[in-house]
Amino acid sequence: MSKRRFTITAVLPGYTAPSNEWRRRVHSAVLDAQTSRGVGYRESDRLELRIALFLGQRPLDIHEIDERVKDILDALGGRIAGPRSRRRIAPIIPLPDQIRRIILEKDTRSLRGRPLGQLTISRYRRRRA
Repeated sequence: MSKRRFTITAVLPGYTAPSNEWRRRVHSAVLDAQTSRGVGYRESDRLELRIALFLGQRPLDIHEIDERVKDILDALGGRIAGPRSRRRIAPIIPLPDQIRRIILEKDTRSLRGRPLGQLTISRYRRRRA
């Protein structure tokens, strides 16, 4: 039996209001990456998210960063209209408790097409102290 693939990387589209539409675009980008790699997540899988935001030389606005992370988590859970909404699209990650670690980093690169950043989903591995 071959090993299951866990890792996918998706380019996060540039942010545009309203956030519901941006969540839909994030969901679509991650779904495309997931489909092309043949990756699927089960409810028993423990996952890690690495989010790199391409902010260039802009100062880090904590409120803005916090909102984008919440939007990404909602998009992965299929909650496009917010955390209390009913699911309207299929979740990529079935349960929110599956995400054990989120690594967020500011990237000073500025790429063509003005993407907001890059999201990598991989298997969670406990780090030794």
